[in-house]
Amino acid sequence: MINSCTQDFVDKFYIKHGKPCCAGCDWWRWHNSLIGDCTRNAPVSSYEALAFAGIENCSMSAGASHIQTTRDYVCGDFIDSDNLLA
Repeated sequence: MINSCTQDFVDKFYIKHGKPCCAGCDWWRWHNSLIGDCTRNAPVSSYEALAFAGIENCSMSAGASHIQTTRDYVCGDFIDSDNLLA
């Protein structure tokens, strides 16, 4: 139930945003309704993954992972096979 609610929230944000962004990208895997990771490329160091989303001096111990982005971030690798904005 929680997963479908979060996905619904992310989809609604994407549609309301009205332009390509991480929230609608096939490569993006949400962690919550605001942040997720881009699975397009190989994992990077924890510093690089968190810094990309503006996270500094995190007290959580984290290993290598995919780059963390906010739902409204836009990059050149965007793809939306569901075409929710169409």
